[in-house]
Amino acid sequence: MRIITHGCSFTRYKWECWPKYLSWFDSDVEVINLGFSGSGNETISRGVINSSLKYKGIGKIYVMWSGADRYEVIDDEQSHSAQGEATYARYDDDFKWNVWFGGHHDRQKHKYYQKNFMNDRHNSFKTLERILYTQMFLDRHNIEYEMMIMNRHVLGDVDSNAFRSLYKKVDWSKFIFYQGNLGLQEFALEKYPEHFLGNNDWHPCPYTHYQWVKQIMMRSKKSLDERVRDQLIQRTLELRKKYNLI
Repeated sequence: MRIITHGCSFTRYKWECWPKYLSWFDSDVEVINLGFSGSGNETISRGVINSSLKYKGIGKIYVMWSGADRYEVIDDEQSHSAQGEATYARYDDDFKWNVWFGGHHDRQKHKYYQKNFMNDRHNSFKTLERILYTQMFLDRHNIEYEMMIMNRHVLGDVDSNAFRSLYKKVDWSKFIFYQGNLGLQEFALEKYPEHFLGNNDWHPCPYTHYQWVKQIMMRSKKSLDERVRDQLIQRTLELRKKYNLI
C-alpha cells in the first residue's frame, strides 16, 4: 500500500520524523514523505491535492497541519533551491515555480508583512478553510486520510459565530489528537522532554517520533526490541554531538 505524508518540519526535518516509522508497524507499505520545513497550511493543502492527483494507488494520506501564521512567496524567476535571510526556497517541478516556505526571504520584508498584513483571527480562519477544502477534495475522490496538528496553536482560539459555523463543518473524526486537542509538540514536551536538542530547537528527536506513531497514530501495544530502542535513544545523543550541543 502506498502512503503519502504531508506537513512541515515536524514531518520532514534534518533527522528522521514520524513518516519513517509507519513501515515499522506495517511492512507492506511504501511511504512517500512530501513534508517540507517551513511549510504553511496553504502549501500543505496544495501539496495534498497535487499528490492525490499525481500518484496512483494511494492507500492513505496523512497530513500534519502547521503554524497558522506561515505564508508562502512564489518566485517564477528562480529555478533552484535558495536560502534567504528568513526562509528558503525549493523549486517545484510540478508547478514550475519556486516556493519560499514560511514567508518572504528578506527578513525586513518578512517583518513588515507580519506587522501590516497578518491577523491571528484571519490566520486561524484560513487554516480551517484549508482543512475543510482538503477534506472535501479527498472525500470526493474517495481517498482515505487522517490528519494531525503540529501543536495546539495550529487551530487557534477564535470565538465567533463565523468561526464556530465553519469549525462544525470539519470532520474531526478524521483527526488524530493527543489528549483531546493537542499535537506532536505537546506530546513530546510532556512525555519525552529529554529528547530535544535544546538550544531553542523544539523539534522532537527520532525516539519521540517513533513513540508518536506507536502510541498516538497506531495505538499499538507492540513492544520495541531493546536493541532498537537503545539505538533510537542513542540517536538523540548523536544529534547533540553533530550539532555541537554537548
